[in-house]
Amino acid sequence: MSPAAPVRHASADPAGAPRPTRRLHPATELVILGCSLMLVFGIPSPIVPVIILAGTIVTVAASPVVRLRSWSMTVGFLCLPTLAVLIVVQGLFYPGAEVHVLWQAGPARLSVEGLTIAVQIWLRVSSLIGLCALFGLGADSARLFDGLRRLRLPSTVAYVCASAIGLIPLIGTRTRHIIEARRARGWATDSWRVRMRLLPGIVVGLVTAILLTVDQRHEVLEASGLDSSPSTVALQDHTDGTGQRILRILTPLVTLGLIAASVAGALPLPGAARLIGGV
Repeated sequence: MSPAAPVRHASADPAGAPRPTRRLHPATELVILGCSLMLVFGIPSPIVPVIILAGTIVTVAASPVVRLRSWSMTVGFLCLPTLAVLIVVQGLFYPGAEVHVLWQAGPARLSVEGLTIAVQIWLRVSSLIGLCALFGLGADSARLFDGLRRLRLPSTVAYVCASAIGLIPLIGTRTRHIIEARRARGWATDSWRVRMRLLPGIVVGLVTAILLTVDQRHEVLEASGLDSSPSTVALQDHTDGTGQRILRILTPLVTLGLIAASVAGALPLPGAARLIGGV
């Protein structure tokens, strides 16, 4: 990402004239993402991550940039193994002495307390992964940079964070190039056993490429004077207005209010133990 030349993202209307894609400002998306994560980990009720996860799914389905299939595959690939591990570790082998056993077979016993912890952790992790996947799949380096700058983060911090997102596709591209190079030398890279043998060399090549890229981007940062510039022109066109500015102020206030109400016991949301016990 080069901050010297602004990039304007637009889509064409039926008449052929370009028009910007209608999306929230990236700063607004960052605020909503941060506040949602605060609610997930700040209120000890499984209802909160369920609501946020459902809202994330609806947002993905209506998003013009994030594909539901890609999001579902990403979340499922990361969350389903976590669910299996939590059920085995917490659900079947919960170490508590006084527990309500639902099912038992030898040393394994399915308890309400173990399921409570497993469900709570898994829902929080799933919400975290779902929200981050929604933002990550729908954002690029320039968009993240503009959002962080609107939130008044220093240019250097915004540049480093934005560059980190740009390294994700770079890792995939470099990995494919390294595997293709090994295949051209006669390696049977279709075999997983061969790939495991090549893994150390692939990792070394990736680390070297990433370090060189980071060094080059740091030189661009210094040459452009971005780190000493008090204000930076937005790299993309973003829809923003009074409504979104008010939303960026009210959302953290409402989030802190809900967490404070939950801590004080004024938010009557059932916990995981109560829900599982009722079932």
